[in-house]
Amino acid sequence: MSQLRYVRGKSVDPTKYTHLPLQVSQSIEDLKQDVFTHPAVKVLEAFGDNLRLQPLTRDQIRVLLASEGMFVLEVPPGVLSLASRITDEWFEIDAFEATGRAARVLFAAVDEYGLNAMDSGLLPSHHQLYADMAAHWDITTEELLDDRHIVPTGREFAHVIRDYYRRRPIIEGLGFHVANEATAPLDFGVFLKTFQAHRIAYGLQAENDSVLNFLLVHDDVEVSHREMGVEMVQLYTEGRPELVARARQGVLAYMEIYGKFFAELNEVMFGQKAKNALRARG
Repeated sequence: MSQLRYVRGKSVDPTKYTHLPLQVSQSIEDLKQDVFTHPAVKVLEAFGDNLRLQPLTRDQIRVLLASEGMFVLEVPPGVLSLASRITDEWFEIDAFEATGRAARVLFAAVDEYGLNAMDSGLLPSHHQLYADMAAHWDITTEELLDDRHIVPTGREFAHVIRDYYRRRPIIEGLGFHVANEATAPLDFGVFLKTFQAHRIAYGLQAENDSVLNFLLVHDDVEVSHREMGVEMVQLYTEGRPELVARARQGVLAYMEIYGKFFAELNEVMFGQKAKNALRARG
């Protein structure tokens, strides 16, 4: 386990963070609704219903954390790569504006890398927090990377994340990024409620036990990450409909693999219960 410990409240308060003012067009604001109204969200909610029925076994926790870990591993370096690509592209257009524009994407990486409270030193990275959480159940990083514990769509999800952040056209990567940041509080919130619902069985001392810091931190930071991402789409497209449509393609690509991933994870972990929960969700 890492020796660094995350302290809640160190991250940017999403209700108070300040930045250069930017008016965002309605079509770009609507990208968030494309996320929240997508059928994949109901798939996630049905999975959450099953997660909370009774405490998970260690094997189930291992499948959950190893499969989700593929996503967790890819996002921080992906965000860094996308910010670098934006910087390089804009450097050829207006060199002195390049870093300022890319900052709205890089902003998310600051938290991911544990750099958001440098007045007091490094915080643990999100990867370190994730490994610490797994270690609470004696799940090693080697087990988290073992294909035997990872649903196939987990690997596929990781490949799609890598593709959109590093190789796809930047505008599609930006839409993908908005969807990523918009969904993070949803799925990590589901996991948090899962462990809080049966905290004694999971060996947790309190509802907000520090073991869960990886999940708790997303309550602190993801809204501001999402809003910065939306602003970046505005800056990049200047509201041009054809470019906003391409950003939406990135949003929908994310939601498609997101729904597929949680449907498979639900099926692998719960079988017939997965179908029943989804049917109940309509």
